[in-house]
Amino acid sequence: MSYYYRKVKELLKEQWAFLKNNNFLKSILTLSSGVIVGQAINFLGMPIISRIYNPAAIGDYTVITSSASIINAVATLGLMTSFMLPKEDEKARGLSRLVTVSTLIITAIAISLAYIFSDEYTLFDTEKISYGAALLVLWAYSFFYTVSNICYAYVNRMKQYNVMFWNPIIGSGINIILGIIFGALGWGFVGYTLAHIISFSANIIHLIVHANPYARIVEKQNRAIPMLREYIHFPKFQMPANLISTVANQMPVYVIGAAFSTTVLGGYSMCMRIMNLPASLLATPVNRIYFREASERYNNGKDIAEFTFKIMRTNIKLAIVPICILMVFGRQIFSFFLGAEWEMAGQMASVIGVYQLLLFSSQCTSGDFTIIRKNSWNLISSICILIMQIVLFVIFNFVVDSTVYMYLFAMALCLTIRLIVAQIVFFAYLKMKLKVYFIFLFKYIIAPCIICGIINFIIY
Repeated sequence: MSYYYRKVKELLKEQWAFLKNNNFLKSILTLSSGVIVGQAINFLGMPIISRIYNPAAIGDYTVITSSASIINAVATLGLMTSFMLPKEDEKARGLSRLVTVSTLIITAIAISLAYIFSDEYTLFDTEKISYGAALLVLWAYSFFYTVSNICYAYVNRMKQYNVMFWNPIIGSGINIILGIIFGALGWGFVGYTLAHIISFSANIIHLIVHANPYARIVEKQNRAIPMLREYIHFPKFQMPANLISTVANQMPVYVIGAAFSTTVLGGYSMCMRIMNLPASLLATPVNRIYFREASERYNNGKDIAEFTFKIMRTNIKLAIVPICILMVFGRQIFSFFLGAEWEMAGQMASVIGVYQLLLFSSQCTSGDFTIIRKNSWNLISSICILIMQIVLFVIFNFVVDSTVYMYLFAMALCLTIRLIVAQIVFFAYLKMKLKVYFIFLFKYIIAPCIICGIINFIIY
């Protein structure tokens, strides 16, 4: 007995020593633990939120924030992935100022034009709020969301992982507490939106106190206009790619809202919120560290193919079980946890599970083409997504009389194929043996989804 005890003790010591000396793993664990606590707060508050806000209110919020993300794709000039690239911190601060100024100017112009021409055309339709008020919400969300991401990226650059640990906890805590208070007061859509915007503001203050991306800039070449000239390839290639990709990614919101209703859209929004939990818990913090680490390795002439693949393979093992459970028992879980009116969201989860599983693996290594300076592929890929979404929009709105589930299945299938092609192209650029990737694809994506499909068929 003492022999085995000694062996286990030695093994634990070895693992602890390995963890202490592995900065990459320590960074991921710090960020992940903060995100996990933050998501746990969201998770515990969700049954209350889903019962005091109806699907229509959440649907209105979704369609407004979807429009904001499209405007932001232009307003940020494609520079949101650029903060890790400069060697000097002052250059990163110059980029922060450039993105903030461009966001203020471009969003103000876009919203002013949207209001002026509202008699002829509106960006979206809402059930719970006037169009003018919705545009003000759109501007506030765009600005605070962008600044929050800029501050987070700068703190990540400065490797202040303890600050990053607390940030999602602060944001989630304030969002849930205020959301419940405002909902109890009967503020509906306004309360739901205000809680989000205040939580963004709290995150910004917390981050700036520890690492200010807007601190003083001494060198003239690091100010906004010179930085725009130096990083002009981002507005040329990454911004159009981001815009096209964002429009394509947000098209389901507009299709579902227009073809069905904002109530159905609210169900879709809640479905995506639950299905994205694995990404929020792990993929996002892993990607923050991956992008910095992979950029440094690539800039130093090191091969990042094996490094990237290992991250994908390691982390998808953690997402398979929860996503597969949602694919099979989504209706029961959503109905029990959120309330009977959210059963539709559970049915949607079973339809898009395949795509969500593969999407998780790609989100862990998001920004990979930017790292290897192949931004043009991002543009090509985004154009393909947009064309695909337009084709699906035409088919399911004008040709085929279908349900929302048929549309979501077709969309998920097409997006899954696109992700597979993108990952193949990336590893081909890095000259990795693609046989290894195809084995990974079958083992962790195709086989689990086939099993879930068979179980679904037997049960339902």
